[in-house]
Amino acid sequence: MAILTTLLVLSCFLVATLASTPNRDSTKEFNALSPISSYITKSTPQNVVTNTIDSCWRAKTNWASNRQSLADCAIGFGQDAIGGKFGDIYQVTDPSDDPVDPKPGTLRYGAIQTEPLWITFEKDMVITLENELMVNSYKTIDGRGAKVEIANGPCITIQGVSHVIVHGISIHDCKPGKAALVRSTPEHVGYRQGSDGDAITIFASSNVWIDHCFLARCTDGLLDVIHASTSVTISNNFFTHHDKVMLLGHSDEYSADRIMKVTVAFNRFASGLIERMPRYVRVIQSLIWLMTCRVRFGYAHVVNNRYDEWLMYAIGGSADPTIFSEGNYFMASNDSATKQVTKRETSEKWSNWKWRSFRDEFLNGAYFVPSGYGSCTPIYSSAQTFIAAQASMVPLLTLNAGPLDCFIPLDEFIPLVASTLQTSMATSHWLLFLSCFILHLAFSTHSAVLNKIDSCWRAKSNWASNRQALADSAIGFGKDAIGGKYGPIYTVTDPSDDPASPKPGTLRYGVIQTQPLWIIFAKDMVIRLKNELIMNSYKTIDGRGAKVEIANGPCITIQGVAHVIIHGISIHDCKPSKPGLVRSTPSHVGHRQGSDGDGISIFASSNVWVDHCFLARCADGLIDVIHASTAITISNNYFTQHDKVMLLGHSDEYTADKIMKVTIAFNRFASGLIERMPRVRFGYAHVVNNKYDGWKMYAIGGSSNPTILSEGNYYIAPNNPAGKQVTKREMKGKLKNWKWRSSKDAFLNGAYFVPSGYGSCAPNYSPAQSFTAAPASLVPVITLNAGPLTCVVGKAC
Repeated sequence: MAILTTLLVLSCFLVATLASTPNRDSTKEFNALSPISSYITKSTPQNVVTNTIDSCWRAKTNWASNRQSLADCAIGFGQDAIGGKFGDIYQVTDPSDDPVDPKPGTLRYGAIQTEPLWITFEKDMVITLENELMVNSYKTIDGRGAKVEIANGPCITIQGVSHVIVHGISIHDCKPGKAALVRSTPEHVGYRQGSDGDAITIFASSNVWIDHCFLARCTDGLLDVIHASTSVTISNNFFTHHDKVMLLGHSDEYSADRIMKVTVAFNRFASGLIERMPRYVRVIQSLIWLMTCRVRFGYAHVVNNRYDEWLMYAIGGSADPTIFSEGNYFMASNDSATKQVTKRETSEKWSNWKWRSFRDEFLNGAYFVPSGYGSCTPIYSSAQTFIAAQASMVPLLTLNAGPLDCFIPLDEFIPLVASTLQTSMATSHWLLFLSCFILHLAFSTHSAVLNKIDSCWRAKSNWASNRQALADSAIGFGKDAIGGKYGPIYTVTDPSDDPASPKPGTLRYGVIQTQPLWIIFAKDMVIRLKNELIMNSYKTIDGRGAKVEIANGPCITIQGVAHVIIHGISIHDCKPSKPGLVRSTPSHVGHRQGSDGDGISIFASSNVWVDHCFLARCADGLIDVIHASTAITISNNYFTQHDKVMLLGHSDEYTADKIMKVTIAFNRFASGLIERMPRVRFGYAHVVNNKYDGWKMYAIGGSSNPTILSEGNYYIAPNNPAGKQVTKREMKGKLKNWKWRSSKDAFLNGAYFVPSGYGSCAPNYSPAQSFTAAPASLVPVITLNAGPLTCVVGKAC
């Protein structure tokens, strides 16, 4: 404990010292595009959303002492690549390079050895190679625990070898190698003709796995797989700022490439890319035409990759390759001439080439042109096989593409630091390592990507026994809504309904009580109300742990009350109610005039939070906030298949709505919506980090001089040229003075926001209400679980 205390004090002192130390050369694009911890929740491994590869090792805290187990984690055609699994650990301590006589401690010295080696790095380093790095068989280059760059010189050649793993390094700004002598083994120095300037060339090699690397800005390709190379997996890499990204196959004449099998999975093809993601070539048609995807034709499985855009095309090819595109997330650029994902570079009849798209997601007008007949699924062995995720999950599964920040656990780290301090009294590298490690002890490298609300509770496996802690999780104007936090649990056991004399065990009986109640459900149920459900103050309706629907009848009215939370239920197909007697408290039954058929009507109420609900297909609006209601947060909901979605403000004559303050955050406005997302009158609306999949008329509208701040939203406009504008002002007059602002929004498929007004438009939250908006690029991820969650007792939700 004394050692830990000393380290903590030392780290705090060192942060200030190191802040003035010049930064090393680094891959700025990757760092700039990497997630920032203020809105990425680092949670327990049980709550991690990772892809098949990462789930194999990233949740293990002993990765540093068990590095070679990484070799068991590959998938697809490169699954058998073992690298240096059965060899010794070799540590790179020296970033220098000599192509002919490499020194012990350098990367080249380790890479050329004949015995299996698992190569690691003592510290952060930038290695500028003097000529191409020839990697021998049974080698792993493992950058975990350090920031390692191979840059500004020739880069990596994997030629005529097998069982090579390259993991967790940055390779960028690669230059051609010169014609000169280069050592490839301890015994052999050969004359090389000079390399092309690829980041990684895989030439006549097999069983190769490239994982979690950053690749950018090289003279030739970022990754070439050529000359009959096969059994290759390319996964979890971050590609950016390059023209011809990935080439699979040497030339249209090199028929030996028909044996090629490559899996391209979980990669992020980010901004600044032009073509070849990948380009498949060089696979000559066999004399026998088969109706299945056979190895002789060459095969590429492109699966669960994220394509942020491209300037020419994403996937191309020639000479009859077979391509199976599965569960990818294709985001086309705004250029109308480059919407097509595919390009066939041939004058031949390509209609028989087997190019298939299966469960891909196409955004901003992207489309894939398929061809061929017969089965095209990959013929994997049982060990190679994995299940592709849904395309909608890809932004999450590829969020940590590229090198990871991996920290050594405390029980392994303290002895290491103590030993180092004794021998070197802390070089700047060790001081930085120590500081960063101490400051990150609270975090695992395995991060579930949760928004600000969900990060407060979803990682906790005891949510079912501590349900009322949810009330502490709200943000924005509805932050103070406590619902039934300080009351007992009430369990709904009966889905029936009696508006005038509700029975104990029914939902209505619970919501009308005068004391605070936290209302939960004993089982899945569909509740068909016979009249509007009038809620009393200090109530929470909590659907977690069951599938609860209020449907096909009148729905929820929150009128003249305060402190109401509605969480985790589905509300759909709501109908107008008839005039009749409805009980609102145990002691009062009143005659109601009939409701309009809203999903949720918030009328003259305050401190209301609606979270993780599904709302669709109601007779009037899905949510109305009217008659001077205020202090409202509407978050994490899934809206679909509706016309007038959300109304904030009763009418253009009802000036009392000037007090209205509403936060609309992390919602998914999905397909089939027309307008009012929201429509605002008089008050203030902070519309933040929502995803808009499209609209038929407009997304955000208003009248009567409301104030609207649109921040960090993700707007995908419809294809209709007349419907691209996000905004609509429904009033004549001096509209240019209304404060409508867009800040850091993302606009896709031609969407645009028309701002107006002057002066500050900030929400002026209290410290407790305040939160930091995530970048719009993360919105598809942090809204991925909008709507009711599937929560299992005893597990993180």
